Amino acid sequence: MSDPSVNPAASTTGLPNGAETPPVVYPEPLSRDDVEAYHDLRRDAVWFEGMNHWSSVEGPKAMEALNGLITNDVSELAVGMGLHAVALTPKGKVVCDMYVVRTAADRFMLTVLRPYAPAWLDLARKYINPRLAKVTDESAQWVTYMLYGERAAAAVATLGGGAPSAAPLGDLMAGTLDEWPVWSHGLWTIGPVSVRLIRAPVMGSLPGFVIVADAHDGEVVRGQLLASTKRHASRAVWNVARVEGGRPAFGADMDEHTIPQEANLDTLGAISFTKGCYTGQETVARVHFRGHVNRHLRGLRADQPLPQFARVYDASGKDVGDVRSSVLSPRLGPIAMAMIRREVAPGDTVRVHDGITATVEALPFPE
Repeated sequence: MSDPSVNPAASTTGLPNGAETPPVVYPEPLSRDDVEAYHDLRRDAVWFEGMNHWSSVEGPKAMEALNGLITNDVSELAVGMGLHAVALTPKGKVVCDMYVVRTAADRFMLTVLRPYAPAWLDLARKYINPRLAKVTDESAQWVTYMLYGERAAAAVATLGGGAPSAAPLGDLMAGTLDEWPVWSHGLWTIGPVSVRLIRAPVMGSLPGFVIVADAHDGEVVRGQLLASTKRHASRAVWNVARVEGGRPAFGADMDEHTIPQEANLDTLGAISFTKGCYTGQETVARVHFRGHVNRHLRGLRADQPLPQFARVYDASGKDVGDVRSSVLSPRLGPIAMAMIRREVAPGDTVRVHDGITATVEALPFPE
């Protein structure tokens, strides 16, 4: 799950038969400020404002209820840890992806992108028995910021420290922020307020933290971030880093027509193949154990901008896929993620749209 920098309504990641393909859209170059923020991201740290919708599943059977609905195994989560997961339709198609953190033995917090929260909440309330666990929309309760980059841990450390109130709850990580395990979370102070800090691997190899603050404290935290020496970066910068890191965004690179393995969600650690049954498992397990998907998200790299929604053709002229997210990277030049048939391998040359030549690459793009 990544911050959206595209128009979800323009998604064509799984056009039904007969649907009209929209006009291609060329990526806009980053502004001068965005280029500087991009370089700061790679050599130092920057902060972003999130587009997160939070909800919770809580109750005596919260773990069992949630485990029966998403692709990853929350039964293995200790309090203070989290994971990436996907919610599916009964036919195994993606409803949304999400991040899940366990804040108590019987309580889980989940975040999805705001545009897709209604679909998630509808699914959760349909399948989770309220006598076993309660699903709560907490969108009005929390505000989210993200601080990422090579020196993200040092940047967060300058903002505050471990919240003393967390210690009795077993919710305070020992050691420095650099030593926190991936997906760990704990209470932290920023200025005068307490926040939940999550070390979430959501930007490829670039480290960083998600900051979850009470909505009443949101402006205080934002003020502390603005007063810091770190640059406030735009979603355009996030989107470039997301594409470089091979992180698919729902509504751009995958949608309700996508099987999770097509979007590489298995290799991104969002699927458990050892847990018990969950909604949509049959399709996911069949692909994993008995077959394969016919297409995958791949990287494209070219000397010219690659238009979103453009068709992709192999050397023989055969239509083999389409361009999804497309950006102009200050480091790599024109790159994109494209859904391409599996017989097209990394290293192959393809033609995009009206004759643009591109090279297929495995995701994530190289550092």
